[in-house]
Amino acid sequence: MSGRSSETRRDPVTCRTPVRLVRERAHLSVVTDLRYDRADPYAVTILFNADAGPGMAVEWRFGRELLLAGREGLSGLGDVRIWPSRVRGYDLVFISLRAGTEMDVVAVPGAVIDVFVQRTLEAVPVGEEERFLDVERDMRSLLGDV
Repeated sequence: MSGRSSETRRDPVTCRTPVRLVRERAHLSVVTDLRYDRADPYAVTILFNADAGPGMAVEWRFGRELLLAGREGLSGLGDVRIWPSRVRGYDLVFISLRAGTEMDVVAVPGAVIDVFVQRTLEAVPVGEEERFLDVERDMRSLLGDV
């Protein structure tokens, strides 16, 4: 981890880590990238099968506040829910992702989430997200002028 201030950290925050995809009778190990980009300061992204070829990765984007709250207790009401737990002495964070009738639950080591969240807070502290929005660029993109 770097000691750079939020003014100097411009690169996206990325954390590659294996996670456990929890299924009824199996726990599959899947390589993921947790990503945070100050150009989209309210969101985090989790990319599954990050080491797979093109077209094999699956991406989910959700609010950084949801991840922050989920580290402390159950958060989320819709397609994404996050909560902390201890299983066999291991500190874990569970992320439930629902798309239609399909649902997956992912177990991520709590320490990985803690490091990732700390790095996002170094990039953009909570409450300062609006400073990093580029509304003009977003409008041009929506209108096809970029």
